[in-house]
Amino acid sequence: MTQSSKHDLSNRRVLIIGTDGLRPDSVDPALMPTCAKLMERGTLFTSFHAAYPSETRVSMTTLTTGVYPGRHGVVSNLMYVQGFSEDGLIQTGNDNHLLAYSQAMSEPFILHPTLGDRLHRHGKHLAVAASSSPGASLLWNLNHPELVINPSSAYGTVELEELHRQLGNVPEEQTKIKKERALWATRSLINIYLKNEQNQVMVLWLSEPDGSQHDYGIGSPEHKEALQVVDDCVAELLQAIEREGLSEAIDILWISDHGHSTIQAQGSLQGHMQRAAEELKLNTRFISAGRYIYAAEELESTFAEVKALIGWLQSQDWCELVFARDVKYSDLPDVLSLEILLGPITHERAPLLAIQPKWDNEPNEYGVPGITGALTSSSKLQASHGTASPYDMHAFCLGVGSSFKKGHVSGIACGIVDITPTVCHLIGLSAESGFDGRVLAEGLEPERIDKQLSQLEEATTEIGNQQNRAGIRLIDVNGTIYIEGYTK
Repeated sequence: MTQSSKHDLSNRRVLIIGTDGLRPDSVDPALMPTCAKLMERGTLFTSFHAAYPSETRVSMTTLTTGVYPGRHGVVSNLMYVQGFSEDGLIQTGNDNHLLAYSQAMSEPFILHPTLGDRLHRHGKHLAVAASSSPGASLLWNLNHPELVINPSSAYGTVELEELHRQLGNVPEEQTKIKKERALWATRSLINIYLKNEQNQVMVLWLSEPDGSQHDYGIGSPEHKEALQVVDDCVAELLQAIEREGLSEAIDILWISDHGHSTIQAQGSLQGHMQRAAEELKLNTRFISAGRYIYAAEELESTFAEVKALIGWLQSQDWCELVFARDVKYSDLPDVLSLEILLGPITHERAPLLAIQPKWDNEPNEYGVPGITGALTSSSKLQASHGTASPYDMHAFCLGVGSSFKKGHVSGIACGIVDITPTVCHLIGLSAESGFDGRVLAEGLEPERIDKQLSQLEEATTEIGNQQNRAGIRLIDVNGTIYIEGYTK
């Protein structure tokens, strides 16, 4: 007997609460009493993984599509797509870039259906209120921007312009963290979306503690203040849910999109590439973005140059691993396939090479472990993310509501790619398919899940560079793959 035949889920609702960059080990009951109480009432998933690269907009798109970047096409926060604008660079936090892409390139920016698209087909809505960048917020529901509330943009829609007039501007921040933006988003969801049952799935996405960690460091006083603000926002939202009598009707998934590492700046990849071009006398023009290297022209006659560049990168003391898109390069010594990171690649947006900088377990000044040699020249950035380091890849996930087990802890590997399949299952859209992710059956009450889905098998494989004893750990749970870096 299937779940849908045992329960009428057509009116069940799901609330996704996102706290950007929250490391699981940052959850302190003294600072986050609301979270601590919810953990007693629900299922905590202690092996929850981001998508690669462990960046907000990549993980956001992975979450809302339920497929990995090799299929959905959003491969980094800053992307290079030849033919888009003069320089080909797409800043995914910029909503204007996202809205202009399909017209400029004659293809959708997100190459697979989003959760908003799937709900729309069933006459339901995905409603988003977020304090993140307008681009990050829009990725949730790119084809239905009128259902995305962000204080920084009305996305060119008349409906949202009127809504923004009603909501008013965000008050000026009184502290170093983005408290007022968080409260504005929280109250927007409560006042605009909560009572409307058509909004079968709602999202509250808060840009803290990510911002405070970037600016002040993991474990800093500002970071701790941000944790308290996040907890206060969730408490206010839960009070509104109870006040409206919706506590039994709503399942909650409280997640983060990635972790964080303290960084030691190693210089930008662009700067390193300039030096490589000079030392190797390269003729091919390469373009760098983040930890990615693209070729600005056809490479049929430049195998020797790419091979020389790979060898140069591997010789740098900040470089731990090199990944290549094409087999002819990933077959070179100690070069790994890019599909390990992105999943099977079905589009042309993937870079030529990806670089994994070195990381270790050393603590920062606040005693928090996880140091990464970041490819940046910034002297102000205190912490960041985006690598395959487990400190970046491990994120937070808690399920609460009548569908979830009470006071349960699951150590089975899972990830952000599993959220949309799970949401579809919770609201009775079990026929939705085409996902890379799976239903988080291990956290659901037995009557909410078929026995077949609850039979899980986990297997681990390590693929690495023997020279520096580092690599990527692949964890396979019933065919869904999660990754994290390792060192020996």
